[in-house]
Amino acid sequence: MRSRLRKTALRTSALMLSLGALLTTLPALSADLTIARSVDADGLDPQKASTTQSLQVTNLIFDTLLTMDKDGSVHPGLASEWSMSDNGKSYSFTIRDGVKCHDGSVFDAAAAKASVDRALDPATVNPNLSSWGPISGTSVDGKALKLTLSEPYGPFASFLTSIQAAFICPGSVAGSEFKPIGTGPFKFASWTRNDSIKLEANTDYANVNPLVKNPGKPHIDTLMLKVIPEAVARMAALRSGEVDMVEPSLEEAADLKADSNFKVYSAELSGQQMLAAFTWKIKPLDNPDIRKAIGMAMNRDAYASIAFEGLVNTSNCPVAPNLFATDEALCATWGVTYDPEAAKALMAKAGYGPDKPLKVKLLVHKLPGWDAMHQIMQQDLAAIGVEAEIETREVAAFFDHMKGVNEKTDGEPAVWTMGMSGVDPDYLYFLWKQPGFVNMGLNADVDAMLEEQRKLSGDARAAKIHEIQKYLMENAYAIPLLSPGWGWLMASTSKVDGFTMGFSASLIFNDVTKS
Repeated sequence: MRSRLRKTALRTSALMLSLGALLTTLPALSADLTIARSVDADGLDPQKASTTQSLQVTNLIFDTLLTMDKDGSVHPGLASEWSMSDNGKSYSFTIRDGVKCHDGSVFDAAAAKASVDRALDPATVNPNLSSWGPISGTSVDGKALKLTLSEPYGPFASFLTSIQAAFICPGSVAGSEFKPIGTGPFKFASWTRNDSIKLEANTDYANVNPLVKNPGKPHIDTLMLKVIPEAVARMAALRSGEVDMVEPSLEEAADLKADSNFKVYSAELSGQQMLAAFTWKIKPLDNPDIRKAIGMAMNRDAYASIAFEGLVNTSNCPVAPNLFATDEALCATWGVTYDPEAAKALMAKAGYGPDKPLKVKLLVHKLPGWDAMHQIMQQDLAAIGVEAEIETREVAAFFDHMKGVNEKTDGEPAVWTMGMSGVDPDYLYFLWKQPGFVNMGLNADVDAMLEEQRKLSGDARAAKIHEIQKYLMENAYAIPLLSPGWGWLMASTSKVDGFTMGFSASLIFNDVTKS
């Protein structure tokens, strides 16, 4: 009897040790996470929301038809598989089996069609309507959503991964008021305007996003997105433990980065790209050699490490790293590199130097990090005989001003800086096809290349995008600077683990645990 008891005790002890070892390898069984943000969402309808702050929230509630990996490749989402016709004018998306909406209803092809139809309906007043492309028809064929386009649209698959392309459930629009009912990792619980949004983990969630490791329900049970407008108050809340995560300023992020009690996250997959551009219609900036010399003077490493506190990276391409067909090494062979001596030689050849400086305006807008970058840039240009007078405007006024400046063919030449973001290099179309963003469009040859890349897919489209980028770089119409370029920093206590930021500065909490 005593022997049997001893064996039972040993087995129980071994079982307890095994369970203990197992529990130490598992994430926390439940936890709440509180995030302090500077502003509230303007709405939770993803087909009407226009601000990144709103779409960051809706992206937690709603899923997308497709997803994107960190290399820019497209993967399944709500659609388990998809295909495109040979002419590029029709798509078929097979909706995954077993997907449930937060209200318990099934998300199927009919639900997907209803969501697309609403997104395209002019009555919805969707601010991202143009990004859906030339869809001319929608239908359902069994488990498949069928979409017909009036013409090929190469960026379409990439767009369907973006936070602007969320799919809503039919229950969201069952009544007169929109209800945020999706299929995403978190369910909507409550919203007190200008105070807080409460989300709860979706226990039925099955993950297919390649940026997420956790295959099922988020480890965090409750997410509280709290509005604390004052930066000082947000930081105090983080340091006191009142909140777990905040949106810090650039300076605050630099301080927290040096403190082992905190972690800092930058939106490396944001699709954000910073560029220097030129009033290339005004002499002497119509000369590509002078544009190249100015690009050679720009010390991007200093901009990243000093102006942006080491929280951004230098970039070589006219579109952000990690997007489709973006090859940083290839772009480096087409563009200029930091070489002040070679820049001086080009300027001297054009007749400029210390005794006869080229006078330009350095037209910029006011943003954290950018201000310090422009001061360094001014010194860089002075070193090669370019006398740049900085002229700063608020963001909205700046782009209105640049629209007029870029129309001119005479007057004072200007170098200017800007940023763009997206999930596909098609934003080259938005920037450079005539008349272009703030009238920076180039010529008929570039227009034709930009139109053609939209009609291609796969390797053929990648080759055409490379051709466009090579043209921009070899003619120095754009000087790539840094990525990401503005905002969307996050910081947490060191107790938070597993947080990442995805494309378009999305917030990914599926893998988060809190010790």
